[in-house]
Amino acid sequence: MKCVIVEDEKIQALMLEKLLKEEGIDVLTIENDAEKAVEVIDALKPDVVFLDINLGAYDGFYVIENTSYKPYIVFTTAYSEYAVKAFEENAIDYILKPISRERLKKTLERLERLDQIATVEDNETKRGNQNGKIERIINQVRSESSLSYRSKILIESDDEINFVNFDDIIYIMSNNAITCVITNKEKHNTKETLKEYEKKLPNDKFLRVHKSYIVSIDHIRKVLKNYLGSTSLMMDNDDIIPVGRVYKDNLKKILQ
Repeated sequence: MKCVIVEDEKIQALMLEKLLKEEGIDVLTIENDAEKAVEVIDALKPDVVFLDINLGAYDGFYVIENTSYKPYIVFTTAYSEYAVKAFEENAIDYILKPISRERLKKTLERLERLDQIATVEDNETKRGNQNGKIERIINQVRSESSLSYRSKILIESDDEINFVNFDDIIYIMSNNAITCVITNKEKHNTKETLKEYEKKLPNDKFLRVHKSYIVSIDHIRKVLKNYLGSTSLMMDNDDIIPVGRVYKDNLKKILQ
């Protein structure tokens, strides 16, 4: 796989180049200027571009908008606020700096899966003219690399940003300064508070049942009561969630 790095911080660019080469990726060149990057991408036609967002006079989105050739795009940035716009531009991934080897491997695995899909289509369309093909491929992996605003939420952890389906979330738990989002596939640790998640999550799908817990209504398997009058919930993953006294009225509303 061949790539171009577009990064205006020399040390960051060299570190990324080193990591990529160690993973067997052919780094064609490093560019630190958005306008020059457009020329290079159109000329070299790399498989993927690792693209910084802040590039001085122009940004990474300028590069995407002005290239005729459309490679896979992986954004690399120290800022999380551009994530939604990046995925609107059909970015394959969005990596927060500093980039770790483990996080980069996740991106390369995703690119490999995309390339396997692309290989099937190469009988009809060669990679040199992949504008239409890229769109079709991305649509096939939309559940991984894009988002439906009505069905997903952005979860930011220390080194990555994930878009998680509401339906996959079983519950959210707060423990000291860390909030853990438990899904049916994995766990995501984030520094966002339960109060912030309460605002973001649809109230017809999620319920605050404790000062430390928000649960998915669809993932409640049983309501458990003991002889002392306390209530708890068994979730689909068999975890038991306590219901706080001040939140019992919330639970009653969905049980009526």
